[in-house]
Amino acid sequence: MNNYDFIIIGAGCSGLSLLYEMNKNNILKNKTCAIFDKRKQFSKDKIWSYWNVFEHSFSDCLLDKWDKVVVKGNEEIVLDCKDFTYQSVDSEKFYNKILKNISDNKNIKFFLDRSVDEIIEENSQITIKSKNEIFKANLVFDSSLKNTNTNDTKIYQHFHGCEINFKESINLSKYPILMDFNCDQGSWTHFFYTLPLGDKKIFIETTWISNQQNLAKEQYISEINEYIERNLNYKKEYTIEYNETGSIPMFHFQPKTDYKKLIKIGTAANLTRKSTGYTFLNIQKFTKELVQKLIKNQNITNTQIQLKYNFLDRIFIKVLLDEKGNMHKIFLRLFKKNKTKDIINFLSNSSNFFQDIKIILSMPKLIFIKKLLNF
Repeated sequence: MNNYDFIIIGAGCSGLSLLYEMNKNNILKNKTCAIFDKRKQFSKDKIWSYWNVFEHSFSDCLLDKWDKVVVKGNEEIVLDCKDFTYQSVDSEKFYNKILKNISDNKNIKFFLDRSVDEIIEENSQITIKSKNEIFKANLVFDSSLKNTNTNDTKIYQHFHGCEINFKESINLSKYPILMDFNCDQGSWTHFFYTLPLGDKKIFIETTWISNQQNLAKEQYISEINEYIERNLNYKKEYTIEYNETGSIPMFHFQPKTDYKKLIKIGTAANLTRKSTGYTFLNIQKFTKELVQKLIKNQNITNTQIQLKYNFLDRIFIKVLLDEKGNMHKIFLRLFKKNKTKDIINFLSNSSNFFQDIKIILSMPKLIFIKKLLNF
């Protein structure tokens, strides 16, 4: 029998952020923690981006940061964000920092290449079954999407991105392009996302918002090749250094079972903004709050993003379902008709009432009011 004080299911952004903050605050000095994950090793597999409106523990893990960002459609919109720089975290640096931080703590044990097969709560403890082994814990933090339901229409933001090295000189934007809608929109919403990483280096991501969870990898790659040739006007040789594929659910989760000793974290805890996919800063805020409750021995319950953002995002998704072929126009309108500070605060869950009103009034009123009345 394997008994632990804590078990963390999932060694991704949310699970490892929690492990790091617990260890840093000496919670695991005299208590034990087991971490389960399907991965076999830790290597670069994600880039997490956000506007720096909240100080967190991983500012030394940045890929880069920028004081302007760009949105492109039938015109180019430049957003000056020097007060809240746009930053990207390199997952490899993130993993290495955390693994180094916990390396000397013998109370922490990883179970990699392991899935959790069953979770049972009984006698104020959680029992976990994995590969025919039994594990028990007083408190479990679960980032998996197992044992969750949704009443919402399932829409996904799915993507494939590549870190590309060009062999020849190329004229690249000096700033991240959050959304470039100058591409085939299909019957849903399609855009490209780019991060400049040097004179001849760029991260390019093709992103779809649709009812599909993913596309064939070959299609994503074909779209990126076409973007490089047509949008970047580059027809020479290049190499791919790193790539990632992902799918972000744009709907609300509800737990199937009301466990008292199991706390959902990450996307499973609805910490992903449904309208944008932004998650990293929400995880960091939630994690710091959770760890303070552990230190003070306070009651811990499942939490989520403020209700007003969930409400507004659900309306946004309803509009998307009706206007999926025209959503690029609504996104462009958002960035064109609002001040950068208001946009950043709204998308980063830190807007005030007046900023919310400004954002709402900048949207196509008839479409949004119709969905609001039918909510």
